[in-house]
Amino acid sequence: MLFSFTAEAQFWDREFVGGLNQIDQNNKRQRKFDKYTLEENSIGTPYNHPDYLTGNVYKGNALWATNIAIRYNAVADEIEVKESLESKDEDARLLPKDPEIFVKIVNDIYVFIPFQGKIEDGGYFHVMFEGKKLDLYKKLKKRVIPGRKASSSFTQDVPTEFRDESQYFLVTKSGRFFQLPDEKSKKFDIFGANKEVVLEYVKKNNLDPEEEKDLLKIIQFYDGV
Repeated sequence: MLFSFTAEAQFWDREFVGGLNQIDQNNKRQRKFDKYTLEENSIGTPYNHPDYLTGNVYKGNALWATNIAIRYNAVADEIEVKESLESKDEDARLLPKDPEIFVKIVNDIYVFIPFQGKIEDGGYFHVMFEGKKLDLYKKLKKRVIPGRKASSSFTQDVPTEFRDESQYFLVTKSGRFFQLPDEKSKKFDIFGANKEVVLEYVKKNNLDPEEEKDLLKIIQFYDGV
């Protein structure tokens, strides 16, 4: 998949608006996580970024909508869009879940991947790196720790907390996904016969695979081995 485009499009493509209307008719925005997103004193955010950011929507190689406001709800696994950053949040719509549709939020690309051919079991992934042999995808996960009200005048309210617990996947050009183990000691097993070569590179450059920026460097190196 190559993400480079030169075409221009109108602010809202007619087909794009039709897709949003269809989603609204299907679910009426009945999202079970609204009770979390409305809490102003929450710790962390259910989104990739607490605020909407400017981005584009693509379908295949066509630019579907440009310079609109977008944010990804990692808890609900939904992408919300509205016409501009100034538009009211209640006017936001849900993007159709379709493997042909992806978004670019500032410089970050999010794609929808079905699971075993099923849209309903699929999810959104952040494309962190596209290499010659493989790609690196990130599944932005959020652990929700519900808040609670103070039980007496001697205790305090505990706000809802959203903790990042992301997962990383190596994706082959044929579309096979390989999840990187959570354990630091096992992460390098995924490199198979090139494990020792990668370990030498990591040691030489003092890299920590637990740090996202270092993990990206490791994958980029591995792709070139």
